[in-house]
Amino acid sequence: MNKTALLALCLSSHASWAGSGGDEATWQYTVQAGDTLWSFAAKHLTSPSYVPKLQQQNGIANPYRLTPGSQLVVPYSWTRQNESSVTIEALSGMVSVQDSDGQALKAAPGLHLQAGSRISTGKDAMLKLRMADGSMLQLWSNSKLTLGKQVFYPTTGAIQSQNRLDHGSASNAVVPRQLMPNRYQIYTPSAVTTVRGTEFRVRSLDDKDTAAEVLHGKVSLASDAGEIDIPAGFGGRNGGKQSVALPKAPALDSVITVSPFNPPLLEWHKQEGEAGYQLAISDAQTQQQLYNRSAETARFYPELPQNGRYLLTIRARNAQGIEGYDASRGFMLAASPLPPLIFSDGKRISQRGQTLWVGSSASPERPAWLQVARDPAFADIWYQGRLEQDSFALNLPDKGKWYWRLASLDSQGQPGPYGNTQELRIKAWYEMSLPGDRKLQARRYPVANARYTLQLARADEPGRIVWQQSAAEPSWSLLRMPSGRFAATILVDGDGGYHAEERYPALLLP
Repeated sequence: MNKTALLALCLSSHASWAGSGGDEATWQYTVQAGDTLWSFAAKHLTSPSYVPKLQQQNGIANPYRLTPGSQLVVPYSWTRQNESSVTIEALSGMVSVQDSDGQALKAAPGLHLQAGSRISTGKDAMLKLRMADGSMLQLWSNSKLTLGKQVFYPTTGAIQSQNRLDHGSASNAVVPRQLMPNRYQIYTPSAVTTVRGTEFRVRSLDDKDTAAEVLHGKVSLASDAGEIDIPAGFGGRNGGKQSVALPKAPALDSVITVSPFNPPLLEWHKQEGEAGYQLAISDAQTQQQLYNRSAETARFYPELPQNGRYLLTIRARNAQGIEGYDASRGFMLAASPLPPLIFSDGKRISQRGQTLWVGSSASPERPAWLQVARDPAFADIWYQGRLEQDSFALNLPDKGKWYWRLASLDSQGQPGPYGNTQELRIKAWYEMSLPGDRKLQARRYPVANARYTLQLARADEPGRIVWQQSAAEPSWSLLRMPSGRFAATILVDGDGGYHAEERYPALLLP
């Protein structure tokens, strides 16, 4: 394995990353007006016996007279400090935690973790950790982290935190401290990142590859291949000669704000320089993360658990593998209840009589809402009402074009998404036409090259399919179907790996 060449302030052995050896790092304290070595020692040091050593080390003639603005070099090992813990702030998905002895712990908000604790996250999971000073570490999906040395300096509010990211990615928000800078380090199998008050991400891609991206502050990335300083707005990888600018936040203006389909079709415009994306979806109300994925194309089709508001967060990745700034877009899922299935006369849309016949899967248990209008946008609604039967007749007042559509009603009596708009033309003269082939019709999905598969199973054996047929349109001839009561499932597949399933537990076929 490629071992890390640590910075001067780190221990010389990669095996001692958790700070088990001596700590020779020093604090550069800026003298304040009124300070003396004795008052400084009384406040910040473990013993006043360090005053003579401090005086000699800093070449101070009079311990009672210090120059404001001058620097005191103070070994951290002399300062007041306590071992501290790390607290679980939030989590979602599959998260496993073990203490330093390998005993499993139940991961939950409020759990305090000590040095040596090991954490792993599963697919789409997330864990947020809070340090003693309020600094945050967010561990993303498919990641492994071991907590190292955790120290709190009570007189300054600063911390020392050394953690090892064995695999995956972590976002870090380190609270800046003016009096005593925080000492915050993330070790990976191939590098070490050291920061002093910043917001950054670090990713351990494999044993030889570490990437760091800095949003605020400054990070030093060191490995056997050398060391690079990464300023805000830049990123780098171990072995690289210099940092590169972070990709801009993706443009999400084209992403839908309301989706009647689940999975929603989340698509955006790919900008120049975007080679891939890291994206996450969370519940907008609970902030619970549902997805954390990497994508190569500017689209994502996530199956969501229920109607509601969600937040999509995306950052772009360039050809060098550096990820950039986040962009977020809220959207509403309003995909249920599913619209009723319709029994139609195929392509026949003209008739002489002024009666509108509506055949559907509506029932008292699953009522529907009918709208009839003169225009396809339903701006001028002539009739709307509740349907509780599979056959309904309505006399229309005039000839010409009419439009109608159906939605199912939820438990509060509110309509869900509407199905396809149906057109009816009532003519003044008699027109010979052949009877239409009656069909079972479902709604179309706005998916390129969509393919619809209808599956029928007996209501008492929903897992055993007795009839199945695929079509380019969501329409199937009733003449080819069996009669009786069935559980129906419609599978929708399209370009980009899109897949949806609509389930109707009770459908009576003539």
